Amino acid sequence: MSDAIIRFLERPTLNGPRLEQGQKIAFLIEAAHAPDAWKVLMQKGAQFNVDRLWFGTPFQAHMAQGPSWFVVNTACIDGLAEVCHQRPAGTALTCTDPAQALAHARTLLSMIPTNVLSIHDPAIWAALAMENTRQHACLFGPWSEVYTPVPGVNPASRQWHVWKAETPATGPCEYPLVFSDTLYSTYKDIRWLHWLRQNPQHFAQVPDHELPRAVSNLNFFVKHGIGIDRDLLQLSALITHGDVREREDLLPILTSRERPQRRVEQLLQGLQP
Repeated sequence: MSDAIIRFLERPTLNGPRLEQGQKIAFLIEAAHAPDAWKVLMQKGAQFNVDRLWFGTPFQAHMAQGPSWFVVNTACIDGLAEVCHQRPAGTALTCTDPAQALAHARTLLSMIPTNVLSIHDPAIWAALAMENTRQHACLFGPWSEVYTPVPGVNPASRQWHVWKAETPATGPCEYPLVFSDTLYSTYKDIRWLHWLRQNPQHFAQVPDHELPRAVSNLNFFVKHGIGIDRDLLQLSALITHGDVREREDLLPILTSRERPQRRVEQLLQGLQP
């Protein structure tokens, strides 16, 4: 089972981002939810600054489809925090100098492995923070804290994880940072956890302590070429009951040369009484 999922689930949660005296807050919000963010800002009539996060990074050609960086005052925090809990989720961070904080975000984006697209994804940030503890001071840079929405069965709970540098810098930061070999696998596992909680009609009854096994089952199906959301949702009964790696009766179906949809049909037939 996934050690990353266990460590992730053991993290404490809180109700929302918190500002200390002298701090500013920035929200990193997906382009799909930018209209909702603008609506909050217009309703509050508060001052704010906004930038395209991908400007000046390897993703600049697509920055119109990328996330926005909103620096807002306290009146807008609750509204934008609610926007961040939509799917796909956003993140927030606190700092004392928003310009330095934005420059650091773009530095990180310029060195992230290509299979991990962007730091504004809560699952990606969790993986970065969990798997790079020896470089925490350089990973966080001028950021005081990073806040990511906690995937939960009840979206109304709107809980958050808070991340901060756990180790001080031992010398000057050298970029690009060196990422551990486990970064991508940790990211995938946490992404699956978000996916499970974003589909409560199929997985609402799965308690937290059974999520590592469900993630392991998802990875097993993907390993055998079944990875489309529609197909996996149909297999929810297999994903949530037992360890599919121990089901020898499933292997002939999973390893056959049938197309994935046909194999899903065969797996479902085996579930019928």
